[in-house]
Amino acid sequence: MKRALWLASGVIAWALHFTVAYGFTGLACARGLERAVPWTVGIATLLAGAAACALLARGLNRRAGFEDGIAAGLAGFALLAILWEGASILAMPPCALR
Repeated sequence: MKRALWLASGVIAWALHFTVAYGFTGLACARGLERAVPWTVGIATLLAGAAACALLARGLNRRAGFEDGIAAGLAGFALLAILWEGASILAMPPCALR
C-alpha cells in the first residue's frame, strides 16, 4: 500500500488541485464571490505546485529503483497539469460563462 501511494502521490496532488480549483470556482460563481476565485486558485496552484516539486525532487534524489523513477515522472507530469490549470486564471475571467 505504501508503494502504491508513493507512485500515485503526484497524481493525488494534481487531483486535489483540480478539485479545489474547479470546485471552488463553480461554488464561488454560483454564490457571487467572483473576487475570491483568483486568490483561491492562485494559492491552491502554489501549494500543489510546491508539493509536486517536492515529490519530483524526492523521486530524483532517491533513484533507488524503477518505482522512484516512475513516481518522479508522474510528479513531473502532475506539475505540468497543475501549472496548466492554474494558468486558466490568467486567460479569462473566472465566471465568464455565467
